[in-house]
Amino acid sequence: MTSLARLATKLQKKKIEAAKLRKQSEKKFNQVRKLSRKSSSGLSLLKRRLENTHEKLDDVSFHLSQRTAQQESIMRLVAAAQERLKYEKDLKEQTEQELEFVSSKEEKQQIQERLQTIVDRINELTAEIRQRNTMARKTTDAIDEYKSSKSKIASQVRKQAQTKPVLVNLMKNTKKTATRLAKQLENREKREQAVKSTLEKINKTLAKSRKSKPKRKKSKIKPKRKKVTKKAKTKRITPKRKGKKTKKSKAKRRKR
Repeated sequence: MTSLARLATKLQKKKIEAAKLRKQSEKKFNQVRKLSRKSSSGLSLLKRRLENTHEKLDDVSFHLSQRTAQQESIMRLVAAAQERLKYEKDLKEQTEQELEFVSSKEEKQQIQERLQTIVDRINELTAEIRQRNTMARKTTDAIDEYKSSKSKIASQVRKQAQTKPVLVNLMKNTKKTATRLAKQLENREKREQAVKSTLEKINKTLAKSRKSKPKRKKSKIKPKRKKVTKKAKTKRITPKRKGKKTKKSKAKRRKR
């Protein structure tokens, strides 16, 4: 009985210590699991951001290539218009020289009409070149904006790409730690449960042994009888009656 009681006391202490260790492991496991979830969600968020950033970069690159191709086309058209303008100006100069040497009115009129046509083409080409140059300047401004936007987005992509391996390593490490702590927590829970069950068995055994012990019968103590002291009998004295003395009483007295 005494050994079982001592063992129960030791197991009670072990139970408290096991519960303390289990709570510590549980706290650490919850912290690491929370960090693992954060790193996992952060990695997922980073992936979505990278996808969105890449989409923006692709979109900007597409528009940039469009604007660049448009600018190149405009510049080719401007160069072609300038060549035609130069040709028309040379032609105008030749026609003006021909007009000086023409004597007949009909030829002069024909040359003047031809000269007017050349002037009209020169004006058209000049207007076209002016318009093309305006479009080229706008396209250049758009290209500069797209280049600046592309540079910023590319910088974001680089930063996000640098953050990704850090989050990946953090997630891997936290997962490993969480797995290790989960096993540790499981072992400590089993140990605590084993101590609990052993302690319960011992407590049951102790309870049974207490019940099975025979109860000591209490000896009935007879109450002591009180000694009754006999009271002395008191003689009853009858009071003498006062009255006349009779003859019998007088005779009795004489005899005495």
